[in-house]
Amino acid sequence: MIVKARRRNLKQQTHARKLDVSQSIGLLGIIVGLGALCAWSVLPVYVISHLGLISHIHPNAAFGFVLIGFSLRLARYEGVTPWVHSACKLFRISVGLLGLLSLVNIWFHLNLGIDKFIVRDPTPLTPGVMQPAAALCFYMLGCALVLLSAGRNLLCQIVSLLVSTVTVAILIASGYALLAPSAFQDYLSMPGLTALILLILSLGVLNSTVTQPLLTVMTSDSAGAVMARRLLPASLLIPIALGFLRLIGQNAGWFGPVLGLALHVVTTMLLLAVFIWWNATAIDHIARDNRRFELAVQDTRTGLLEILRIANNAVFEHDLQGNVVFFNTAAEHLFGISQSEAQKITVYDLMSPESECIAREVFGGSLMGGLRRPETFLLRTVTTEQELEVFTNVMCDRNGTPVGFFSLVSPLHTNLKETSSRERILDPVRSA
Repeated sequence: MIVKARRRNLKQQTHARKLDVSQSIGLLGIIVGLGALCAWSVLPVYVISHLGLISHIHPNAAFGFVLIGFSLRLARYEGVTPWVHSACKLFRISVGLLGLLSLVNIWFHLNLGIDKFIVRDPTPLTPGVMQPAAALCFYMLGCALVLLSAGRNLLCQIVSLLVSTVTVAILIASGYALLAPSAFQDYLSMPGLTALILLILSLGVLNSTVTQPLLTVMTSDSAGAVMARRLLPASLLIPIALGFLRLIGQNAGWFGPVLGLALHVVTTMLLLAVFIWWNATAIDHIARDNRRFELAVQDTRTGLLEILRIANNAVFEHDLQGNVVFFNTAAEHLFGISQSEAQKITVYDLMSPESECIAREVFGGSLMGGLRRPETFLLRTVTTEQELEVFTNVMCDRNGTPVGFFSLVSPLHTNLKETSSRERILDPVRSA
């Protein structure tokens, strides 16, 4: 029970740290959105036109940033009080509704008036309708947030990744447009700052569901996760850099579009193959080192168990759930059962009910890094129940994760302070 509680606490702490990242991203969206809304509401339009950062954020987009930011900020407290849950649902539905109405206004050429909701001054400098790509991103993020409220975390991640993909493509296209402006269509146009904020917010939504299988391979400690994290930057940066080099070469007249495309594809293949080979070699070295370490640990463990098997004191090993794994000869004589029989029970079956409660506290305290000293338990031996001293040591794997306990049973010291058996059972610290 204590072990399960500790694991649950660790999972809650890990999830809380991930929510802290999402909350920080949500705070960024709120600050940027409120700043842009205040500027559009207070400052004259001709003044805003000279403020590069504010003029690149549509008022409706700023309002959407605020809605998404509050959705992420309130996610931690969604299950605490009913009104927070209702507020989260309202914010998330509003994000999708904002994107949907903007798309309807653009595609069907309707005058719904939502683009004049904040800025009403009908001057040529007044921003027009929201860009189609931005409206689509807001609609998809609203859908992702609604899926998050419904518990469909995998679908939420997929939709969030689509938004991240769209915004990254627009940012890359904006950079390429500096070299070849005529090569890109208007539907890919979106202010760079708006695309960047949308990318960050989509990553915040994605991070809020990081415990799901889609991203577990990227966040775990396995060899596959290590290789994925090493390959991901190269898979993103190499094609982008080669695309810039291709445009530079074509503009300089070194080669035409067809040869440039062929060079781009071949160079991408070669660089990615070299990078994959380099990472595979590194992972192979790590795997060999791990294998040698595991063999050394196994040999050491085998030798130690052979020594403990003939030890005079009773020694037994059990896992975190209490299942007996090892039982030496002295333990068989003391408890009156063989190792094969012991492996069918738990270590708590060897104790009285009072000592079982104390043992769970002692084992839990050892996992938490408490003092390691002998404790007095009432154990069921071959003859009767008698008080014995048990020294327990935690065993960990190479990553420091507890995997079990080794317990050494010895007779009580003769110089112990005289106390009643009841006191020793209920207060083992005083009797130690």
